[in-house]
Formats: sequence, C-alpha cells, structure tokens
Amino acid sequence: MTDSLNILRMQHPWPNIEGVRAWDFTLGGGGRELVDAIIRADRPKVMLEIGCFLCASAKRWLGLDDDLVVVGLDPWDDGLIDQCKRYVGRPGLSRAYPDLAVQQQFAADIESQGPFRTALANLRGHEDRFIPVRGLSPDALDGLKAAGLEPDLIYIDAGKKADDLEACHALWPDARLTGDDWHWNRTKGYPMRRIVTAFAEKHGFTVEAEHATWVLSR
Repeated sequence: MTDSLNILRMQHPWPNIEGVRAWDFTLGGGGRELVDAIIRADRPKVMLEIGCFLCASAKRWLGLDDDLVVVGLDPWDDGLIDQCKRYVGRPGLSRAYPDLAVQQQFAADIESQGPFRTALANLRGHEDRFIPVRGLSPDALDGLKAAGLEPDLIYIDAGKKADDLEACHALWPDARLTGDDWHWNRTKGYPMRRIVTAFAEKHGFTVEAEHATWVLSR
C-alpha cells in the first residue's frame, strides 16, 4: 500500500499554497461522530473521501489518528466559486461567520485563490497524509483502483447518486462505507436516504444514521 500511495502522491501533487488563506468551513449537517468512532475503534490506515469541498471534514479525520492517510477525490472546479458566492448572507455561512464582511472575504478568497488551493490551505501541515485527486466519482474510481489504492474506509459526500455506492462496493468490497446527506432535501423525499436504504437491502447491510451522517455495517 505504501508504494501505491507514493504513486498517487506523484500523480497528484499539491499545488503551491504559500500565502493562501485557509477557510475551515463545512457544509456537513452533523452526525460525523459516527465516522469519528470508526476511525478511533478500527484505526483504518487509508480513507477515501469522495467530495471534499474545502477539506474541513478531511481535516477532522486526519486530526483523529496521526497514522491515517486520506485520499480526497473532488473536481475542485470553478463551479465552487459561484456556489460559495451564493452562501453569502445565508444561514449556513452566517452561522460560521456572522460578520457579513467576513463572508464576503470568504467568497472573494475562493474566487481569487481558487477552490483547489483554498481547500488544501485548510490542510496545511498534512501534506504527507492527504492526497488530492481532482476528478469525479464514479469515473475516477477505476484509476484509483488501478493505481493500487485499497481504502479501509470510504466517506461519500458527492452527487447523491447510487452509482457512487455501487462502484465503491464493487471495487473495494471489504471497505467500510459511510457518507453524508442523509437528511438532504426533505422536499424531494430525502434522495440519499432512499439510495442508501435500497443499497443496504440489496447487499445485506444495516444502516445507522445520525443527523446527516450514515454508516453501513454487516
């Protein structure tokens, strides 16, 4: 595994983040203590996080175990710039940063620094334990498998699609599957909740959920 991780490090190097301002902001809706408990109890060596945004959750996982390596998969494309601009003045960003001027600075930094460099600035000091892979799931997962990646734990916070779960399970059947968005979008009937429940019934898993977080177990 060490060799495969080193290959991924060479294929997916960090950008220069000198002078880049970090923003420790998360969209997570709570319940990540479920994932914390897995990391503390099972001591996974490698974790794959699909959908990283500004890497606040990756920072959380890395802070729980000094031996954990996280491979983060996210496009970190310019679409995040407009997304972050839309947060200004809205409840989520206002709870984190009540001052409107700070919120505006947040959006300005995402635009000027770029989402990728801003996200990795949030992980400054963890350059040896976070591998940033720019791409989309599930398309990029086959390449990670081909490179030798074998995650013990997978956290999915991406496009609310069954394809992500199915692909992860097919490629890494022994990995523990967890994720976000359990209570996302009540008006549409909680799409991710339906996806996770159907997947669990199909493959013989049980589901534990707390707030936005879900965990699958045998």
